[in-house]
Amino acid sequence: MKALLQRWQAMVPREQWLTLGVGFALLGMLYVLLVADPLALRQKQLNGQLEGAKARLLEAQAQRAELQRKREQDPNLGMRSSLLLAQAEHERLLDGIDHETAALIDPPTMRRVLEDLLRAQPGLNLMAVESFSAPLEVPGEAESAKDEKAVAPAVSLYRHGVRLTLEGGYFELIAYLQAVQATGWRLHWQQLDYQVDAGGSGRASIRLELYTLSRQAGWVGV
Repeated sequence: MKALLQRWQAMVPREQWLTLGVGFALLGMLYVLLVADPLALRQKQLNGQLEGAKARLLEAQAQRAELQRKREQDPNLGMRSSLLLAQAEHERLLDGIDHETAALIDPPTMRRVLEDLLRAQPGLNLMAVESFSAPLEVPGEAESAKDEKAVAPAVSLYRHGVRLTLEGGYFELIAYLQAVQATGWRLHWQQLDYQVDAGGSGRASIRLELYTLSRQAGWVGV
């Protein structure tokens, strides 16, 4: 790093700006290769899986409502058995959604991992951290919520994440992003903003937004 700094100081201003431009272009390419493309593909796959599970869940809810109506008209053992079977199917569908999200890092662990990796990365300083949690809107969910006949509780997914404000250089940022990916945990990237101000490239302002999914509401651990 010291040798790189000496080479930087030996450059004329035009060469320094050219080097910065190349570095920013490299950062953009790495972001697309490491983050944007895999994120878009995984998000598309996850949305497809969630839509399929949602459709099956709505079907089970309709069946359960019909069985409940028939049970009230003719309460007998056979109908109660059918209702229990429908409830079991409902639980099976919930388990299927939990299985799809099980590989995702849980919210408290996500924040701890991100902060531990940050402390292990010299050259990056944590300036601010903000947690957020919001319901994840799945296509078709708004329409299904209007169905007043549904008797089973709707399945909700929540997007839990953190917004990190950092200060440091882009080489250190790349090393941090690679360290996060190397953990093997599955999480989603929502935003990466890198801006060089008067402090120079070594003290750039960096904003990261990352999130995970869960059926449990609540904030990422403080």
